[in-house]
Amino acid sequence: MSNRSIAEEWISMAKKNLETAELLLKVHHYTDVIAIEIHQTIEKSVKALFAFNGTPVPRIRYIPKLMDYAASFVDISDIDEKALFIINDYYLNARYPGPKYFLPSEDEISQNLRLAKRILNSIQAFIDHH
Repeated sequence: MSNRSIAEEWISMAKKNLETAELLLKVHHYTDVIAIEIHQTIEKSVKALFAFNGTPVPRIRYIPKLMDYAASFVDISDIDEKALFIINDYYLNARYPGPKYFLPSEDEISQNLRLAKRILNSIQAFIDHH
């Protein structure tokens, strides 16, 4: 299987996560569940870049580190770094009950969903044009 084919599989999976998040938000579903889909959208989008470039896909979920890699290929200079840390916290803290569990607001989720979509679209455009 070619690097492009593997990258396209990652993009396809990221799109499923994005579409799931969008549908759940429309029906005002639990924002902690939507948050996980947002995290997965970004994670899988960036991992598509690794695959496309023939680089072993890392088994990490840390969004800021993944986005450092993405910055070598797509322009993310205007992305609020704080938002990336918030999205990263979704995966760490919204999956299980405990002292760090939180329920993000719909406004926060909407904003970060738009960011995830923008990242996915930027990475897909890069892959499509190379």
